[in-house]
Amino acid sequence: MILDYLQKQNRPYSATDISANLHNAVTKANAVKLLKELSDNGDLVDPDDFASPEEIAAMKTSVEVHKERTSTLKAELKSLQVTLQKLRSMPTTDDLRSEVDTLRREVTELRSRLEPLRSGDVKPISAEEKQKVQMEAKKLQGLWIARKRWSKEFFEAVADGLGGDVNLKDLKRWLSLAFYALRLRFFARGFLFNYIVSAWDVPWY
Repeated sequence: MILDYLQKQNRPYSATDISANLHNAVTKANAVKLLKELSDNGDLVDPDDFASPEEIAAMKTSVEVHKERTSTLKAELKSLQVTLQKLRSMPTTDDLRSEVDTLRREVTELRSRLEPLRSGDVKPISAEEKQKVQMEAKKLQGLWIARKRWSKEFFEAVADGLGGDVNLKDLKRWLSLAFYALRLRFFARGFLFNYIVSAWDVPWY
């Protein structure tokens, strides 16, 4: 019964499945026993299922060819993934178009600014004017250095008067409002005092 059932179904079944499919006409224990006997007798094996040595050799060769092909395809896949990652990191067409539009606007603006120079509408700076500006810049630089030095000396003197163990940065911050008030109060009385306190804004540290 079991052999006839397996031949009709033409597929493997376990003893449990056979017993259930035959509606317990054969118990599971008997199904296990009968399957073992059929297997030992070779009744469960189809002679056509056996491959010849030549067929086995051909299959082995095919397996090796496919293994090599698989390795090659894996390497190609890895290379393509790297290329894809690079392409994804590159700007898109829309990004490039936007950047080109921005550059075109900048070029247009620069051309409009250069047009007066090309047409001669702008008077070039003379050597005398250039020298005058350089002298004025040098004068202002010296004045800035002096204000910086006076400011430093002033606050160091205040710190020494408070005992010396005072952070100058903290001192500037704490006395900020007081000194600005003094500058306004004594502006008319002493230009030098006001001038020194004005150097408060100079980052001498």
